[in-house]
Amino acid sequence: MKHMRVLALGAAAVMAAVTTVHYAEAQTSAPAPADATTAATAATAAADPSDYFSSEVLRAKAADLLAKAQSTPSGSASATLATYPGHYLNFTVRVKSGGAEFHTNWNDVFVVLDGEATEVIGGSIPGVTYDAKGEGHGAMVVGGTAHKLTKGDVLHIPPSTPHQTLVEPGKSFTYFVVKVAKQ
Repeated sequence: MKHMRVLALGAAAVMAAVTTVHYAEAQTSAPAPADATTAATAATAAADPSDYFSSEVLRAKAADLLAKAQSTPSGSASATLATYPGHYLNFTVRVKSGGAEFHTNWNDVFVVLDGEATEVIGGSIPGVTYDAKGEGHGAMVVGGTAHKLTKGDVLHIPPSTPHQTLVEPGKSFTYFVVKVAKQ
């Protein structure tokens, strides 16, 4: 299926695309800049609404999430980095396999930063249960396609598609999940 392609990208390209400090929003009551250089800097910050997460910030966050994942029964820890209209950024570390799931209203875009895992996509979830958001959960995906994921890989999972992340004992998996609202 064309929507479930795994795209291998160079790790440097992935890190360049996703590593990065929040730019402050311009305040209407800010004092006038003292010189031309300060004025240019202030204008650039006001004109750039992007969010930037430095590699240093991400490494520290990954270390924190790894420690949390190692101490939880689920073997997983995540943090939402930012939320926007129609999408948000999750940063996740796994040291154990997860259960099966699907998201009725969200696309998942995995960007692998470190480690390795197998993502099983498609098939079905026997005995699926639904949470308050209408998302499906279960013990495992049956009859899906396995994709081996390593550093630099990108995987798109469409809404309502069963998937499960499998991590081998002793290994870890660090990745972004860009959650994009179904249109």
